[in-house]
This record gives sequence, C-alpha cells and structure tokens, in this order.
Amino acid sequence: MDKVAAVTMDRISLSPYESQVAQRLQYVVAQVMTTHAGAPQDDVVRVLTERLRGMGINPNPREISQIAESIAQLPKSR
Repeated sequence: MDKVAAVTMDRISLSPYESQVAQRLQYVVAQVMTTHAGAPQDDVVRVLTERLRGMGINPNPREISQIAESIAQLPKSR
C-alpha cells in the first residue's frame, strides 16, 4: 500500500492564522482518512465539511471535493 505524501508548509510564508488553519485542515483530513477511506465521495465530502466547520474553518467546496475524491479512492478502512 502506498503511503500518502506528506504535506509540508513553508513556515516563513504562513501567518499565524494561516498556519493554524493548515494544522486544523491536516488534522481533520487525517481523521477522515482513517475512518472513511473507500467510502462514497459524497459521504466523505459531508463528513469533511462538518468536521472542518466544527473546527472553525469555512471549507472551499472545490478543494473539499478534491480531497474527498482522494480519500474515497483509498482502500476501504477496516
């Protein structure tokens, strides 16, 4: 099984706010990847959106759709 590529951010270019948003996004995506891998894309979009809004992030639907598509294509979680 291929590992998911690590996301790195240039800390110099990120403001404290941007850094906090990026950390929250990574945290939620990691959670959803472990619980919803292989699930239908619509379900993954819904869960990602709900969890990100719960963390105070207003997600971009296009980006969430791309992330959800990747998670949906992963092998099913056990």
